[in-house]
Amino acid sequence: MTPSDSFEVHEDSPLAPASPYARTKMVLEMALTDLAAATDVRVIMLRYFNPIGASPSLRSGVRDALPSHVLGRLVAAGRGDTESFVITGTDLPTRDGSGIRDYVHVWDLARAHVAAVERFDEALAKDEESSSVINLGTGQGVTVRELVAAFERVSGVTLAVDDGPSRPGDAIGSWANVDKAARLLRWRSELGLDDGIASALAWDRRRADVLAG
Repeated sequence: MTPSDSFEVHEDSPLAPASPYARTKMVLEMALTDLAAATDVRVIMLRYFNPIGASPSLRSGVRDALPSHVLGRLVAAGRGDTESFVITGTDLPTRDGSGIRDYVHVWDLARAHVAAVERFDEALAKDEESSSVINLGTGQGVTVRELVAAFERVSGVTLAVDDGPSRPGDAIGSWANVDKAARLLRWRSELGLDDGIASALAWDRRRADVLAG
């Protein structure tokens, strides 16, 4: 999706995937939309923004001890497994030069799936459509520098932070307009950034034992 000048994106914002991963998601959405238009199949497609955290019971979470996503790299840096945390891209047109994302707790995403199943017919009937795309996020943008500050606050760990160049395919970022999710699914996120960081840290402390069991 192409963000507006404020980096807010709606479900009907123009699509401009910048990576193979994003393109596969777009192609699948197109295929499902065509299928719903041509057959009796009906579809709700949920567009996650940036999932973070672990289940409240800590029964599930990120399996990889050194994941590539930003919060995973922060957790690894907080453990001392890496010498520093590198901010990739520091001259972007955001409020502090770093990328901006909408970090949504995985438990809120789980709740959204339940809402989509329970209100499937109601949601599609409201718009009189056979298929619908729905954003799932918090409705707030957080820069990488702000995420680092939140991680340090929640963890109590001061990180060594280095600035680095943007990686090929990296997007400046965006945050979700979630009005449609509220209208069709009666869903909004309930957990915040600090909740996601705290649960990711708690899961990291238990991950090896849970996966071994």
